[in-house]
Amino acid sequence: MVVPFLIGQGAIVLLLTGSVLYNNADVLLANQVPLRFIVRMVLYFIPFLVHMTMPVAMAVAASLAVSRLGRDSEITVLRAAGVSMSRIFLPIFLTGLVVSVGDFFFGEYIVPKSVEKFQGVLDEIPTQLKTLAPVPGQWITSADNSYTINVRSLFRRQGYIELHGVKIVASPQAVATGDAMDILASAENGRFENGQWTLYSPALFHFSTKKNEWEKLQHDDRSAFVINVSVDPQAFKSAFQLQLPMWKMAGSSSRTFWQLKEDVKRNAAQHVSDPYAILNYHFKLSVPFSCLVMALCCPPMAMRFAKGGGFMGTLLSICLVFVYWNTMLLMRILGSVGPEGGAPLLAPQVAAWTQNVVFIVIGLFVLRRSE
Repeated sequence: MVVPFLIGQGAIVLLLTGSVLYNNADVLLANQVPLRFIVRMVLYFIPFLVHMTMPVAMAVAASLAVSRLGRDSEITVLRAAGVSMSRIFLPIFLTGLVVSVGDFFFGEYIVPKSVEKFQGVLDEIPTQLKTLAPVPGQWITSADNSYTINVRSLFRRQGYIELHGVKIVASPQAVATGDAMDILASAENGRFENGQWTLYSPALFHFSTKKNEWEKLQHDDRSAFVINVSVDPQAFKSAFQLQLPMWKMAGSSSRTFWQLKEDVKRNAAQHVSDPYAILNYHFKLSVPFSCLVMALCCPPMAMRFAKGGGFMGTLLSICLVFVYWNTMLLMRILGSVGPEGGAPLLAPQVAAWTQNVVFIVIGLFVLRRSE
C-alpha cells in the first residue's frame, strides 16, 4: 500500500497545485507578481493540500491493494483457507487508523503554521507590486470619515501614484458639521502625492437642498482640483484575490483543535450561538478520521470490481472520494447559518460527522454481503 499511497498523494497535490496556478495565472501575470512570491505561496499552501487530500491517498492505496490481491487470486486462496474478509482487510483498517492519527497531528502542528505564513505572503504581495488594481466598484473612506473615494485603477510612479477614474464624495454628516466641503468631484486622471489628491480636468458638483439634486459647479476644465484627504490609495489592497480550493476550510485550519475547543467553550459560557465555530471544531476531527473511513469503505467495494483490473480500483477510489467530498461540502452548507441568518438546517455536530457515518455504514454493509 505504501507506493500507491505516495503516488496518490503526490498526484492529487500536484494536480491541485497546478490548478491553483492555472486558475490564478491571469491575476498573477496582470499584477506582475515576482516569482519568489509565487514559489513561497506554493510551498506554504502544499501542507494544507496534503492534509486535506490524505483521505484521497488512503482511498487510492486501499483500492489498488485490494484490486491487486483480487487480480492475483490471493484473496481466493485466503478465503479457501478459511480466513474471513474482516481479517484479510484488517491490515488496511489499521493502516487507515494510523494515517488518520498522523493526519490529525499533521493538521495540528504543521498546517496552522503554513497557513499563517501563506496568508502573510498574500498580505505582503500588494505592498510589493509595481501596479495596483483596485476591486471594481470598491469605495474606501477617509480616516476622519469625511470623504469616500473610488479609483478605477492606479499605478505606482517615482514619488507619486498615478490615478485613473477617480471619484471623491463628501460625507453628508461631515458636510453638516462643516468638516468637509459639499462637493462631488470626478476626473478621468489624477495623482496622489504627500496626502494630496490632484484631479485633472475634473467635473465638480454640489448638492442643492432647494432643488434636491446635484448641480454642476463652474470650473476651468484646464485647471486641477486639489484636496487633502487622509487616505492612502494602497488601502484599496488591489484586486489580488486568488481562487483557492477549499480555502474556507483553510481559514479554520490556521487554528488548532484545542484553540477551536476553547472558542466553543467561550461562546457557550457567553451564550453566543456560532454554528461556524462548532462546525470547524468537529470538522477538525472528522476530516482526518475520513482516512479510516476510506480504509473501511474502499476494500470491500474494490474487491467486487477486482477482476476488472487495477484501473477499476483507481476508478472506484476516485468515484468514492468525489462522492464523499461533495457530501462533506453539502454537510458544511447544511450545518452553517441558515436562511436569513437563522438556525442551521442541520445541527453542526451532526453535519460534521454525517458523511463519515454514511460511508462507514455502506462499507460495513458491503463487507457483510461479501462475507
